[in-house]
Amino acid sequence: MKYVDIKSNKERLIIDLLSMGFRNVVLLGHYSYKEAKEKLEMHKHTDMLEICFLETGSQYYQVGDEHYLLRGGDLLITPPNTIHGTSGYPEEKGSLFWMIIKVPKSSFRLLNLTSKESSLLIDRLLGLDLKHFKGSSEIKKILNMIFKAYNKKNDFLNKIEINNHILSFLLKVIYYGEKKRYKDISNDIEFCCKYIEENIFEKIYISNLAKNINLSESRFKHKFKEELGIPPNEYIIKQKISKAKELIEKDDFSIVDIAYDLGFSNSSYFSTVFKKQVGMSPSMYKQSLQSALK
Repeated sequence: MKYVDIKSNKERLIIDLLSMGFRNVVLLGHYSYKEAKEKLEMHKHTDMLEICFLETGSQYYQVGDEHYLLRGGDLLITPPNTIHGTSGYPEEKGSLFWMIIKVPKSSFRLLNLTSKESSLLIDRLLGLDLKHFKGSSEIKKILNMIFKAYNKKNDFLNKIEINNHILSFLLKVIYYGEKKRYKDISNDIEFCCKYIEENIFEKIYISNLAKNINLSESRFKHKFKEELGIPPNEYIIKQKISKAKELIEKDDFSIVDIAYDLGFSNSSYFSTVFKKQVGMSPSMYKQSLQSALK
């Protein structure tokens, strides 16, 4: 299925770059979600390459047969004609940029490059050993500059400016992909993640987590977000909701019991948090599971 959404709304802005006259660069999109949305259906872009940059938050993706967990600062490349989506997971709270580029099978030109330069650039992108790797704040800055230039409606140089920023973005993606900078989380943050998992039914205090690895609370919060892309409090909530989904699927406990067992002050607050993370209330989630089994 050929699937390219160019509709903007209050939470997502999409620049239709083809209509602006850019050669084979289809669009640049950005969303900033304050709460989880519905899942992104599995789809593919015919003869089109997609590059995603997750600015903040975390997000599960499936690309072909591979599954990825993106954290803040991560890049993900989806080759042309490859089925991809969130694999049943909701589009999470967070901020994400995506760019789609046409990759015709015959000779083509990209931006203001020659055919030879265009092929070289695309070949380097598609030839990266890793499709998921760490980017940097430079990536965010370049992408934001594209949107800033786009908003200069009466500036006749804005197209030239956007052209240069897009080229800078693609070169940075190649640079970070070839450096293979993606790394696992540090041992102390991994220890905290395991502690959260093992004590998911307890009240977990940030101050205690920081103390366990001999960091100040402020330093711990900064390091945790730097490595995982989300603050520790939000990570704890995500893990509790993940456990709640697991318990709902087992159907051995009531939603009220699950809420209290996981340390929520009341079932109403639990339902509010659950809906924000999953995109539906616990009762609706339970109903959807039951319907799927019929």
